[in-house]
Amino acid sequence: MEQESPLDATVRMRIRSLRKARGWSLDNLAERAGISPSQLSRIETGHRRISLDQLTAISAALGKSLDELVESPDDSDVVSAPTGTRVAA
Repeated sequence: MEQESPLDATVRMRIRSLRKARGWSLDNLAERAGISPSQLSRIETGHRRISLDQLTAISAALGKSLDELVESPDDSDVVSAPTGTRVAA
């Protein structure tokens, strides 16, 4: 598998952490998300890329939005009040 991005690692960690915080096994979350336990295991361990369909199903099963699973842990790149040069009309 190709090099994993920091975002991929963050999403995998969040899925596993949320699952464990609920006391769910791989089987529990996989059943709720409609995927196989082996697929979920490979997703959590980085041996399988996460498809959008799977991520949507997993986030719904965990009761989280996609945004909550994929938001950057470091918001230093977020621009909340952009500044720029005004162009005279």
